[in-house]
Amino acid sequence: MISAVVPTWGGRARLERNLGGVAASLEAAGEGWEIVVVDDGGGALGDLPGPARVVALPENRGYGPAVNAGAAAAQGEYLLVLNDDVRLETETVAALRARFPDPTLFAAVPSIRSPLAVCGDEGGKAGSFEAGLMEIREVTAEAAHPTLYPVGCCFLCPRAAFLDLGGYDDAFAPFFFEDVDLGYRAWARGLRTLHVPEAACDHEGSATLTERRTLDERERVSFRNRVLFHLRNLRDPERRAASLGAWAAFALFEARPERLEGLAQAFARDAAAPHRRGRGPSDAAILDRVASR
Repeated sequence: MISAVVPTWGGRARLERNLGGVAASLEAAGEGWEIVVVDDGGGALGDLPGPARVVALPENRGYGPAVNAGAAAAQGEYLLVLNDDVRLETETVAALRARFPDPTLFAAVPSIRSPLAVCGDEGGKAGSFEAGLMEIREVTAEAAHPTLYPVGCCFLCPRAAFLDLGGYDDAFAPFFFEDVDLGYRAWARGLRTLHVPEAACDHEGSATLTERRTLDERERVSFRNRVLFHLRNLRDPERRAASLGAWAAFALFEARPERLEGLAQAFARDAAAPHRRGRGPSDAAILDRVASR
C-alpha cells in the first residue's frame, strides 16, 4: 500500500488542482493506496476532491513537522511525499515504485519540471565540497543515477526507512534544507537516493512560501539551515574544520543582518539538539557517490 502525504497551509485551491492527478497516478500503480492531507494549521479546507483523509494540526509548524505527522498517521508500506503544488503524470508513481524493494535504496525521486530549476529539472542533485561548504548543483540525466537527496516536493520511500531515520529534523522547521539533511543522513547510513528521470511531475514552485513568507524571512531561514546542515552532518575532521572557518569568515564580513541572525540561530539550534554523528560512510565517500559526472 502507498500512502501519499501532502502537507498544506491554506492551499485548498492547489489541492483542488492536483489531488485528482495524485489519485490517478496512485491507482495506475496497481496496488492499494491512500491520500493523507496534513492541514498545517491553516484550517478551512472543507471537503476535498477524491478520497483524501485530513490530519489537522492545531498550529502551523512547517513543512518537515507536517510531513512527519502525515507519515505517523499513514497506513501504507510506502510514502509518496508531495507538495500541494505538484502535478503527477499517470505513470509517475508506478515508475518510482518499480525501484523497490531494494534494501540499499532509501528514496526514488522523479524528474521534477519546474520554473525554478536552472536546468529544467529539480530532481537530480550533485554535491561537492568547495571552500569549506557543501555546494549543490542540479543534474540532468537520461538514466537513473545517484542524487544527493530526495527533493521534498516529490519522492517515494519505504515508510519504515523514513521513520527509522527519524523523519525530518524539527531543527530545520519551518522550511528549507530539511530534505538535504534527510538525504544526507540516509547516505550516512549506507542508503542511496536515486533520481529516476523516466518518472516525471510538474512543480509550480514554492507556492506557499511566496504567498506567506517575506523575502527577508526566507533569506534568514535559508541561511540558518544551510549553516545548520553543516554543523549537524559533516563528520570528516578536515571538512568540519574548513566549514567552521567559512562560517567564521561570514561572521566577520557578512553585511546582511538577516544572514548574521540566521548564522547565530544555527549555532544555537545545533547546541540545543543532541549530536547524531556516528559511524558510516565518510563525507568524502558520500560526495564521491553524488558528484557531478
